[in-house]
Amino acid sequence: MDLRHKIEELAAPFLHPIGAFIVDIQIVPSEQRKVVQLYIDTDTGITIGQCSELSRQLGTALELQDVVPSSYILEVSSPGLKKPLKLLRQYRKNVGRQFRVRFKKDDGVGEILAKLAGVESELLTFVTGKNEIYTIPFNEIIESIEELPW
Repeated sequence: MDLRHKIEELAAPFLHPIGAFIVDIQIVPSEQRKVVQLYIDTDTGITIGQCSELSRQLGTALELQDVVPSSYILEVSSPGLKKPLKLLRQYRKNVGRQFRVRFKKDDGVGEILAKLAGVESELLTFVTGKNEIYTIPFNEIIESIEELPW
């Protein structure tokens, strides 16, 4: 089992009680210490307090199980605005927000700047500033990053 899976397995008992889920795990090598970055969220948003508590709980579990063989830094946070959405469930809480979306098309890759108008099953509906409607299957999304209005 690789390090990411071990971290997911250890984090699960701490995530489920607060309705949280892992968005991404990144392990950044460094000359001195690895940085283990755990990005978490809930369907209604995650708080700093929840991130802090999970960091404490998971840090203890990682140490007790000796999961990371070398010296490391554990960072637990929300994905933040600059991170692309990765999971379908993240889109549901972001309806009404503006995104720069790259997606697969028959003739290559398309890109739009549009407001997420709805999520139905695995179909995402976006509306551009020119009122063009795009309905894109989730599995055809390459990248969606929120664009702030200012």
